[in-house]
Amino acid sequence: MPIHDLARFIARLLDLYAFVVFGNALLSWFVFGTKNSSIRQIYWFTSRIVDPVLSPIRNALAPVSRNFGIDISPFILIILLQILAGMLRS
Repeated sequence: MPIHDLARFIARLLDLYAFVVFGNALLSWFVFGTKNSSIRQIYWFTSRIVDPVLSPIRNALAPVSRNFGIDISPFILIILLQILAGMLRS
């Protein structure tokens, strides 16, 4: 039974991390147009947590996503996190 509890706990952490990735992606649209220091600090903090995981995905997608004009790596990471969390829950 403790293994199932640990798996559920890790799945919840992955859900929380997916929420941080989503928040970081939303903030990236607004941070450069605002002078609000709180938004900039939140973006800086979430970027430090999210960017190390996003960098390999961005590097892998660079040849494909060069013409998109939008960074889809956060959405791919969220999908991967949700798949992994779902596997842990089952």
